Amino acid sequence: MIGKKLLRKTALICMMAAAVMQAQAISPEEMVLVQVGKYVSNEPEAASIAQEICDASYTYKVDPILAAAVFTTESHFDNSSRSSVGAVGIAQLMPDTAAMLSVNPYNRKENIIGGVKYLGQMIDRYKTWDKPFLYAEAAYNAGPGAVDRARGVPNYSETMNYVRTVEQTRSDIWKLAGRESNGFSYGGPSKAIAKKATVFPSLKEWDDQKKATLTQKQTSHHMTQKTWTRK
Repeated sequence: MIGKKLLRKTALICMMAAAVMQAQAISPEEMVLVQVGKYVSNEPEAASIAQEICDASYTYKVDPILAAAVFTTESHFDNSSRSSVGAVGIAQLMPDTAAMLSVNPYNRKENIIGGVKYLGQMIDRYKTWDKPFLYAEAAYNAGPGAVDRARGVPNYSETMNYVRTVEQTRSDIWKLAGRESNGFSYGGPSKAIAKKATVFPSLKEWDDQKKATLTQKQTSHHMTQKTWTRK
């Protein structure tokens, strides 16, 4: 028989998903929070994990939805997760990779930072290729050497299934907001759930910067129009 706690958790997730779907605009930090909340029942812990993912994503210019999809596939946001080959934490960092990234893999925040940083490095490595996200995901699983040799996703069943799972998860997260999986696309917070959502200062600063740039462009365009009118 399904326990009452599980029923309450399922009902909460459904309510959150419904609120998201009804919202006209929802920010990536809210989408990440909903995704983490599917697997982490403790709300303050889920909020902290979501914030750490978004902050690291802002710092290393990684789509937070992609990072959330990768970490969902890696560990379901379970920081106590340990793989048979020694990968550790939410981001499932190998100790030698963590050392290369100068992070402590046993510290949750540093584990997330390391995972996002490494993902960002892989995206940058394949940014000139036709599908950088796919190859970054494949490299996260199989290593960049395997991707380089294959000139694409390696023909390993584990890696191909991994990439499919990450992409499906990424698509599902974006679909909650009625959007396509188009990568780095930040929007303003949803009025429908803004009061319930945790505020992520770093992404707020990103939004403010975008608004300032847009205002500057609009002002410049207006001045150009006035100049042409006078002529």
